[in-house]
Amino acid sequence: MNVVGSLFHLIRNCKSLRSIALLILLGSFTANAAVELDKQLEQQLDQYLTTANQDENLAGQFLLSLEKDVSALTPINSKVRFYVYKVSELRRLKDQKGLDETLVLLQELAQTTQDPDVLAEINAEMLVQFWDKADFSKAITYLEPTLEYAHQASQSRVKYYAFNLAGNFQSWRGKYDQALQAYHDAYEAIAQDEHPRTTFRRMNLALRMANLQSSLKNFEKSNQMTEEVLPIALQNPELEGFLPDIYIQQGFNLVELQDLDGAAKANLEALKWAKKRNMIFAETTALNNLGDIAMRQRKFAEARQYFEQCLKFGIEQKDKNTENLARFNLGYVQVQEGQFADGLSAMQNVVDLSKEAGAQSETLEYLVELADAFQLASMHQQEAKTLREHAALAREIFQQERERQINQLQEEFSAKEKSKEIAGLKQQNQLKAVEIERQKLQQDVTLLIGVVVVLAAILLYLLYRKVQTANQKLKEANDQLAYQSLRDPLTGLFNRRSFQEQMDKRQRQVERRQLAALTTDGFILLDVDFFKHVNDHFGHAAGDAVLVEIANRLSKLTRNDDMVLRWGGEEFLILLRRVDIQSLAAFTQRVLDTIGNTPVVFGEHQIRVTASAGFLTYPFANLNEQTMGWAKALQLADMALYLGKVHGRNRAYGLVQLNKPYADIATQLETDLSEAIKEGSVDVALVEGPHKNNTDS
Repeated sequence: MNVVGSLFHLIRNCKSLRSIALLILLGSFTANAAVELDKQLEQQLDQYLTTANQDENLAGQFLLSLEKDVSALTPINSKVRFYVYKVSELRRLKDQKGLDETLVLLQELAQTTQDPDVLAEINAEMLVQFWDKADFSKAITYLEPTLEYAHQASQSRVKYYAFNLAGNFQSWRGKYDQALQAYHDAYEAIAQDEHPRTTFRRMNLALRMANLQSSLKNFEKSNQMTEEVLPIALQNPELEGFLPDIYIQQGFNLVELQDLDGAAKANLEALKWAKKRNMIFAETTALNNLGDIAMRQRKFAEARQYFEQCLKFGIEQKDKNTENLARFNLGYVQVQEGQFADGLSAMQNVVDLSKEAGAQSETLEYLVELADAFQLASMHQQEAKTLREHAALAREIFQQERERQINQLQEEFSAKEKSKEIAGLKQQNQLKAVEIERQKLQQDVTLLIGVVVVLAAILLYLLYRKVQTANQKLKEANDQLAYQSLRDPLTGLFNRRSFQEQMDKRQRQVERRQLAALTTDGFILLDVDFFKHVNDHFGHAAGDAVLVEIANRLSKLTRNDDMVLRWGGEEFLILLRRVDIQSLAAFTQRVLDTIGNTPVVFGEHQIRVTASAGFLTYPFANLNEQTMGWAKALQLADMALYLGKVHGRNRAYGLVQLNKPYADIATQLETDLSEAIKEGSVDVALVEGPHKNNTDS
């Protein structure tokens, strides 16, 4: 219960003003009553948790056998704990009817009490239920109450449970800072706890925080955390179940830190412990990781051995995802060894299956590897086709992710509005109760006035502080959202939304004749060559450094009223104001030279990078913007870019002019630019980048 609610509750339930004054003097409105528990039932529930680590079926039977001892006389805190565990067991057994009945019972119990321990545990469980059902708008409504009551709770177990679940949910949403805070709060809750399961809970939190640091790309910090908890897990037999996950996390960190030998050693340990604990999923993950590391080290026979074991697991467990991934990796090994036909056929077959299943994210990853395989086989047309398919799918996923984020923000807003409405209704009820109580206490009006003045002063002060804090947070959030909506978080460049707004503004200026009809701008769409190899050989941190450095170089080349955008992934877009095709070609030359002449310094490495580009003026070929809008113009620039990719990279193709009426060749331009150029329908300009030997990549 919050402070304001506690004060109203105090006034409503005290039967005399002297009682109110005495309670205020004693500070009772901030004190927690001792939690009443059924000690025997609590011990049995602890036993259930311990058994569940060894045998889930046996633990489930034991738990359900305890229900006969739960009655109306059982203290509510112990009763709620039992039913929360029962919900988890019924979910494991897929007993939907029993699950729904138990959830209704928990909600009814929540209506009968103001105990923050009870309310924290029930709200946390409801959050998990709706999260599990993918009803995220409902799940979000339980997040704030879970955190609020967890802060007020007195039991370390309840605080840990609520904060841990809230941290998991926030981490899934990508709210890493808030997730980290929740995990720290959970750790604080059990810091001084001497319960037998405290060590288990600390280990769970440590592993989650290590994983979170890895998501934030703090790989050294994540690795340090795994090294700290590893000796503890090795020395305690009850914590052996954590060892596969600890070693797998450590192996992932070491790959990102370029220590492939250390990563292989960590995954071998993970494999050993997974086999010992019969943890099939962890065993498969370790095998796949070992195969990937061996392939990075060009140990193809060893890699094939690991991937064949993964394939066996996938077939035995009827896990199509594992089976398909293993077949794809085995195909890639064949390509690396020069068996191009068989390897590419196997890889393409898995890509097709992934498309049929609608697994967009998996398909996107497969296409990158498939394009590399075509490149190794010198099949450049197939490589270019695969890269175009990858780019199209990446744009589609980007749009879907953007829509999901917008929907999530809307759901959060609706949830908060609903919470405010509920809080307002509760406050109205509390105010009515205060008014009724005030009428009953007219005999001691002088003391009542004094108490009301004191309470009013406290409430006004608290409300004022709360409003000030809320306003400040709202302003900071609005400022951050305004910046993030127009900027790319990695490079600080403009993003697609800012470009859309700029083009809409230009269109309005043209329509109002505020912009001369013949005023031409220029588009340069460029893509970093072999960017995946930078990530593979130097790590994703190096890839990020390359993108940031290219962004800085492009920004220095342009004028104040030009725009440089991160178009997506390793693609950039430059919008130049008031240029003709000759100036645009010359500027494109400068762009390619600026990127290719000077390597990007990352640590001890000098990474040589080049780019391919497509460029044209806008409006293009004196076509009005109604005939060819900016979206179609960018589509042509994109086709010119991939023309550069196909013809050797490190070059740019510019569309100069049309030699035939646009209406006659529009379809050909949009579907087969190469054929249009071959037939002389359109003139192009070629700009080649600097030709220098690579130093480090």
